[in-house]
Amino acid sequence: RPRTKPRMSLLGRYRSATSARTPKLERQSTLTFDPYSPSDDSSSSEAEHDFHHHGMAAQLEQQETKESEGRKKRKRKHTGPFSMFRLANDDFKSKGRVSREDGRLKLSIHETVNSGYFAKTLGAGLKRHLRLGEDVAEPDVHQETLKAQGAATDRTAAEDDIMEDPERRLRLNVVIIVIGSRGDIQPFLKIGKILKEDYGHRVRIATHPAFKEFVEGDSGLEFFSVGGDPSELMAFMVKNPGLLPSFETVKEGEIGRRRAQMYEMFQGMWCACTNATDDKNDKANKAMMGSNPPFVADAIIANPPSFASPHIAERLGIPLHMMFTFPYTPTSQFPHPLANIKATNVDANYTNFMSYPLVEMMTWQGLGDLINRFRSKTLMLEEVSTLWAPGQLYRLKVPYTYLWSPGLVPKPTDWGPEIDIAGFVFLDLASSFKPPSDLEDFLNAGDPPVYIGFGSIVVDDPDKFTEMIFTAVKSAGVRALVSKGWGGIGGTGDDVPDNIFMLDNTPHDWLFPRVSAVIHHGGAGTTAIGLKCGRPTMIVPFFGDQPFWGGMVSKARAGAHECIPYKKLTAERLADGIKQCLTDEAKTNAQKIADSIAEEGDGAMNAVRSFHRALPLRGENNMRCQLLENRVACWKLKTTNLRLCPLAAELLVEWKKIRWNELRLLRHSEWNDFGGPGEPITGIWGAVVGALSDVGTGVGLMPVKMAKSVKTREQYYAKRWRVKRRDKNRQATLAKANGTTNGLTTNGKLNNNANKTRPAAPERVETTLSKLSEPEDYLAEELAQEAGHGFKKTSLAILKSPLEITLAITQGLHNAPRLYGDETVRRPPRITGLHSGLRAGRDELFFGVKDGVTGLWRLPMKGFKDSGLLGGVTGVGMGIGGFVLKDLAAMMGPGAYTMKGLEQQGMRKYQPTAYLRRARIAQGRQELEDLGARDTTSGEEEDVDARREVEVEVANKWTEVQSRILADTKGRGRSVMTGVFGSSHHKSGRPVPRKSSST
Repeated sequence: RPRTKPRMSLLGRYRSATSARTPKLERQSTLTFDPYSPSDDSSSSEAEHDFHHHGMAAQLEQQETKESEGRKKRKRKHTGPFSMFRLANDDFKSKGRVSREDGRLKLSIHETVNSGYFAKTLGAGLKRHLRLGEDVAEPDVHQETLKAQGAATDRTAAEDDIMEDPERRLRLNVVIIVIGSRGDIQPFLKIGKILKEDYGHRVRIATHPAFKEFVEGDSGLEFFSVGGDPSELMAFMVKNPGLLPSFETVKEGEIGRRRAQMYEMFQGMWCACTNATDDKNDKANKAMMGSNPPFVADAIIANPPSFASPHIAERLGIPLHMMFTFPYTPTSQFPHPLANIKATNVDANYTNFMSYPLVEMMTWQGLGDLINRFRSKTLMLEEVSTLWAPGQLYRLKVPYTYLWSPGLVPKPTDWGPEIDIAGFVFLDLASSFKPPSDLEDFLNAGDPPVYIGFGSIVVDDPDKFTEMIFTAVKSAGVRALVSKGWGGIGGTGDDVPDNIFMLDNTPHDWLFPRVSAVIHHGGAGTTAIGLKCGRPTMIVPFFGDQPFWGGMVSKARAGAHECIPYKKLTAERLADGIKQCLTDEAKTNAQKIADSIAEEGDGAMNAVRSFHRALPLRGENNMRCQLLENRVACWKLKTTNLRLCPLAAELLVEWKKIRWNELRLLRHSEWNDFGGPGEPITGIWGAVVGALSDVGTGVGLMPVKMAKSVKTREQYYAKRWRVKRRDKNRQATLAKANGTTNGLTTNGKLNNNANKTRPAAPERVETTLSKLSEPEDYLAEELAQEAGHGFKKTSLAILKSPLEITLAITQGLHNAPRLYGDETVRRPPRITGLHSGLRAGRDELFFGVKDGVTGLWRLPMKGFKDSGLLGGVTGVGMGIGGFVLKDLAAMMGPGAYTMKGLEQQGMRKYQPTAYLRRARIAQGRQELEDLGARDTTSGEEEDVDARREVEVEVANKWTEVQSRILADTKGRGRSVMTGVFGSSHHKSGRPVPRKSSST
């Protein structure tokens, strides 16, 4: 078939250069597992592209095959409409389908011409990874480990001196948001204990209510429930292991329930960062009048599946630190663990990198509307574009700490300094565990057994799965400890063979040193402790990151040679895997990894130090209070740069030095690099559709809501009539029964057989009439309210439509240059009221014209410097496009942002700002009370001295900063003109750097 001749471009030259590299370098870290790649699970129905590995060498071969009609029919029969996607234009073709075997997203990426449009659309940061002619050698695992640990040690000594010094150490309110299984929670408990016990932070674990006892009992940390049921989540993930659910799951309504649960958890995560308690009925503590101390988060640690944490950090303006057990940061060295690249005609580094934004884009397609609803309804933030939201954390350089051993998976060379690999995290549970006598007897009765357990995984048929395990153990000729877990493995336990012991919940760090091998589902925590103990491992993955760890362990030959998924597991394959784990080769390789883990130190402590290094503790906009340097600042004095902690602010207000209305909440970090639509066309379309939708749902749904109110009344009165009739019948029955209690019939005659045949009087049941909830309002009043709400919504939509359309055009024009790779586009302004709207309009006018004009020569010069003549020509086109788009945005900016400021000014009463201010004020009063009494008449002498020492320090520092306050406030007023011509940098927190292709 004739092929079009590709035009040469920068990306095309890169691919030509990389295609000439040695095969060892080209595919050295791409993970593909044969059990997950049957021919009928290809992401393409037209062509199959298989990867063939020869040791460390790899070669991409393209092969076209025809499928039979029967296979096509079977494929269509088993493939639901929710399990596939296709993206295509003139420059690329990409297909994806969720595998029925492991649920990973199978990708086919084919670029028809070497223009790089796809890469530019998904993020300009890709060019940073595509360097012409750069030959990066495959890293040596051991040397990489030592190098990483040495660098971490140097950073610790140079930068962690503040947090290691008890006198200068900051004590923060840290919220650890983590959702998932028990294994996902455990590493964060160890990290939380170190933060609390060694550094004095107040640590709150926000997770599922099922882990309340586990968190409070085993770790002693503060617990906050965010909702959600992990057992239901595990059952759902096993049934639908991938990014997209099956069609049967959709028909059963399970998707709606899971989405409702996720939105409930989003609300719980926000409450965990702002509320004193998770008890919804505790109104006293919610009003900050109860006994629980107020709580507002100063920093957030979260795992990526929590989803809502970046948006909460954006609302509060506080540092965010992501921690996880498998890679979520784009890299060219291996694909996303949830992606399986089946076919591609471009370089492996390119496809590896692109798998990350594609997986994140698929996730946003399912949860994007919930996140935007959470932003607009709860956080009162602008909605984010689903085109630019994927990859936002990467662009903003959000700090990441990965909790695995660099000896097993070294840090990729294209990850920046904001990303650390801390090592595996282990809980010390063995010291407090007392094994039951029957378990000790079984362990001492013969050779060390193998361990078989699948944790919190819930299987569909536990009895059949148990029978397969028993058969495999018998075939392998070994003794086994089989964990019951959450899946009901083992059944009733009546037919358990003598060589098998059914195990209850037992700490792995106590058990694994006493076994010969471990067979499990591939959770990060279980994999870590098994390798730490030097035990050969066989992983049977179910979903998520489990295939990733299974591939890494099998690649290291530290156990079974194959990573066999749960749906392809048989008794024969399980028996073969057990035998491979007992070989000398597996034992030797597992011990090598155990030695490497021992050299890396405590992973939890490394993670804590990584968290502290990422905090803004130095520089002009640091987190420290300028009066009490060992406390976190949360206030800023209006029109100045003076930062105050709650205690210092409380003392100054008490001394009448300042007033509360002169203080503003301080923002330490800004986590939004994109506002509004990606370009004006979709922006206009979205604004028009949104306005029409509000108009239609306002007036259009009025009859529906009125009919619902009338129907509710009818149901109430019908039920009330039935209850009255039932009560009347009951009273008649009771009267009849009471009439026979003296041996009389209903006509007054004596009944001699009354005592023999009289039934017992029926039990009196309280009427339910009083329990019926009568509608609060009259029907006419309720209908009038419904009509009023409908007309109000429609009127507001009509009045706001010019604002929304104008703002969408302005923001679309502002953001459009990013589509073709222009990285000089400035950050979106943060508008909170009229003054900030005026300043945003002023900045858009001034900088829009400036950037548009200067871009005519700056962009060509930059392109020529980076990529030569071809880059200079590209820069000329980018400069001309920017001149048009940026100047148009500059012309429309003042009007659009001023109207937006007026809207935000009217919405201030709905913002959570007032609640956060009250919480911070209550926190300051609580800290002042904790200092002790003013004099010895009402307190101990030591407490009085401590309080006097703090008061003297605040008073002296306040005197020292008076000159600075006068300099900051000089020439600044509160008029509208000040809002237009005043400085604008006070409205934002610490600017977070973005990824750049020039670095």
